[in-house]
Amino acid sequence: MEERNINEKAVWDVLQMASEVVGSRTLFVGVFDEQFSVMKAFNKEGGSLVEDGLTLPLELAVCNLVTCDEPLVIPNTIRDVRTSNLAIIDGARVGSYLGTPIVLEDGRMFGTLCAVDPDPYQFSESEIQGLNRLAGILSHIIYKNQAAVLPKIEEKILQLDKLALVGQLAAGLAHEIRNPMQSVRGFIQFLFNENEQAEPFQKIVLDELDRMNELINNFLLVTQPTAPKKEIVSIVEVIHDTVAFLKSEAALYNVEMNVRIEGAIPLVSIDPAQMRQVFMNLLKNAIEAMEKKKRGEVNLIIKEWEGWALIDIQDNGSGIPLSIINKVGNPFFSTKDGTGMGLGLSICKTIINEHNGKLAIESDENGTVVTVKLPLTL
Repeated sequence: MEERNINEKAVWDVLQMASEVVGSRTLFVGVFDEQFSVMKAFNKEGGSLVEDGLTLPLELAVCNLVTCDEPLVIPNTIRDVRTSNLAIIDGARVGSYLGTPIVLEDGRMFGTLCAVDPDPYQFSESEIQGLNRLAGILSHIIYKNQAAVLPKIEEKILQLDKLALVGQLAAGLAHEIRNPMQSVRGFIQFLFNENEQAEPFQKIVLDELDRMNELINNFLLVTQPTAPKKEIVSIVEVIHDTVAFLKSEAALYNVEMNVRIEGAIPLVSIDPAQMRQVFMNLLKNAIEAMEKKKRGEVNLIIKEWEGWALIDIQDNGSGIPLSIINKVGNPFFSTKDGTGMGLGLSICKTIINEHNGKLAIESDENGTVVTVKLPLTL
């Protein structure tokens, strides 16, 4: 712990120096892992909404564009084609961006030293070179400190191994619970049929048993996904079928659903049943996100892009707060005030991964866009 404090103090000192070198109001160190996370941030008054511990999906983070040995300079994130379509830019109030790579002495990419500002900013050559030199100082500090950090990494790996074992045991237990539950359900039906006075309670008991069974099935799908039975089909037809099925439910929420197809969409190799489940979950989330609106709208846009079928599901709900957007999709995390199990989006991610696809979420106060990318069969 003491070594970690020394490391953070050194990083903080470098950020303070960086704030004197560059005119941007926010400086931070970002670390690359499965996610892009802010290790340390330094904010002047009126800076961007970046703080210690903030994590962003790697595919949405501006800083994942720094993948070489050269600084990445974006004076205006709204006009630059690399960042203009990232909603997270607006959410974090990033109008300009300068990212210099932190490459450790053994050649590994650690992360970036970043300068951002809510407004567009024209970085000078001296600012770029100054930040680059400070990134070199940080790489030396971090590399020398790794000897102290290594035991903590090994401890985390051990914890992950334990969690994996617990997950396997839980999946096995879920299997064992599901089988006797079917027998219990059958006997309860028989007992209720023999006792007419108990008939009003039959539906309540059976509905709760079915809900427990659904939870177990969803849990097993997350922990032990079934291999998809792929067919060459039209993703457009799959989506049209799903939308037609949900039309009546959308009407209850006063939500209008629209499908727009941009150009000819080639066929895809998918499991139609599993992919219907994906779009069913995503559309239900979009519909329920607008429960408090007088009139809601869900737009599905299907298009081809560089060998992918892209499906955007856009709603005009209240959006997902930036502070929790990274947790959305984690098992048992739900924003539905106790009414959700927190497995729907996890299942979607699992199925899409099994199809070699990708799922991304962008959100602000004007609504949420969920993008599903599936490889095309050309």
